[in-house]
Amino acid sequence: QFYAPGEAALVEVGAHDPNEAGKAVAPEPKKGQAYQKSAGAGGVVQLLMKVIADSEIEATELVVAEQEAQKDYAEFTRVTASTIEADRKAIEEKTGRLAEVEAERSETEQAQLTNDEDLGKLGDLLKAHHVECDYVMKYFDIRQKARAEEIDAITDAKAVLSGANFGK
Repeated sequence: QFYAPGEAALVEVGAHDPNEAGKAVAPEPKKGQAYQKSAGAGGVVQLLMKVIADSEIEATELVVAEQEAQKDYAEFTRVTASTIEADRKAIEEKTGRLAEVEAERSETEQAQLTNDEDLGKLGDLLKAHHVECDYVMKYFDIRQKARAEEIDAITDAKAVLSGANFGK
């Protein structure tokens, strides 16, 4: 024995007494009824059979859903592939047309440059003719008078050479 009876100990003896005065006592737990098999239940085996049947039905539904998903995916990939091929052809056609248009534009630009050069030359020629025409128009009367005087002088000279005497 560790403790001698009658010796002082550091243990509260009254703290463990359930019938201690002033404290509430917990009620006794109820006794369960006797177990009886339910009349509506089929038992564990039937429950397992139902679970197995449900899982087989669900597995079948999953297989069908997977097959439909594969068909949908195959259709999607077929449509996508045909769309991609059509887009590639369209890109090739448009690239070819772009090259043709670029070549055409280059030819047009070159022709326009040539036309601009020709117009510049024709403009210079027009200016030269205009200057010439202005000169003729400006001095036409003077030149006409000078020519008339020259013709008269030639006529007089012819007459003198022919033996005409003009009062000299």
